[in-house]
This record gives sequence, structure tokens and C-alpha cells, in this order.
Amino acid sequence: MMIFGSRLKSACDSLLRWGVAALVVWFAPLPLGMAQGGSFGGDASGSGSFGGEIKPPFNLTWGETSDRLERLIVSAGGKVTSRHPARGSKEAIEVSGLPQDGLKKTIFYFKLGALMGVELQYQAESWSEEKYGTVMSDLRSRISKHYGEGQQIARRTETLSGAGVIQTVTGYKWSAGAANVQLVYFSASAAQNAFRTVSVHYNAF
Repeated sequence: MMIFGSRLKSACDSLLRWGVAALVVWFAPLPLGMAQGGSFGGDASGSGSFGGEIKPPFNLTWGETSDRLERLIVSAGGKVTSRHPARGSKEAIEVSGLPQDGLKKTIFYFKLGALMGVELQYQAESWSEEKYGTVMSDLRSRISKHYGEGQQIARRTETLSGAGVIQTVTGYKWSAGAANVQLVYFSASAAQNAFRTVSVHYNAF
């Protein structure tokens, strides 16, 4: 059972990464934000007025340099866990340890040294399916307060042929100017095993 669970999680990790990318180009730490000085406080659901420009969370700005961002991460108690190439000739910097309930991982995307995307993955072993639904609903409500009602870009449940895995994807998208933000719920389950995550993706173009 443990081997099966490990294989299912591995498969679901892969499904999450390319499945979400297929929705559009490629989830906001909404309760907290990172001030320019590096401390936490405020709302990280993006700054700006209702329906205004979409900005990255933590009070960051598009074009932020990776060196400055790393200094802010360290001062906020986070830790850079890896760097690797990403789609579209980008560099991805993965961060853990940012003090926020359920925020398992944050990924910052840079192109030519400038911040072009932020991905936040919310996940906890203790969360039930109902808890994920509550998190999804809360995030959607908070983002909508800034940018209006989002466009639904995915809502489907299907059984993967030959795998016995039931996969559910629900997604919303908000666009303004040269950026968008996407909210995605992903679930894959089989028998007593399940992998679920809620993510927010900020993208600049």
C-alpha cells in the first residue's frame, strides 16, 4: 500500500505540473504579504485597486531581481531549496519555510534575471477534501475582491484510462493589463489514496 501511495503521488505530481500548464501558461498567500523591507504584513493577494493591474504577491513588483528577492526570503525566514530551468527559458527558484498556514512551497520564475511569475502551492497532510474546498473558496473570494469575478477555465472530473485514478481539476483566471492570476484545485485519488493541492499562479507577459 505504501509503494502504491508513493507511485500515485509521483504520478499526480507530474499530472499537476503539466495538467495546469495545459490550462493556460501557468495559487496567493492571501492572509499575509512581504513588505519591501522584508517583513511580513498586509495582504498578498496582489496590490492595486479593484480591477486594476495584477501585481505579484508579497508587495513585490514585476522585474524584481533574483538577488534582491533572495535577501527578502532569508530575512522573512524562508529558505531557497532549489534552482532549476523552467518552461519558456526561465529560471525557477523554489522556496520553503515562509510562515503561512498550509503554504508548502513557493516558486519564483525569472526570465533574463527579472521576476515574471510566482506560484504558491497550498497543501497539508491533515487537510480533508472539505478543507481543500474551503481553502479554494476563500482564495477565490479574496482574489475576486481585488480583480472582480474570474473566468472559469476548467471544471472536470474524469477517470484515467487503465490507472483507476479519478482526477478532478477546477480552475479560475483573472486578467488585467500584461498579467494574470490563476487559481487551481487539483485532486487525484484511487482506493484509499489521494493527492490534493490548491495553487495560485501569478504570470506577467
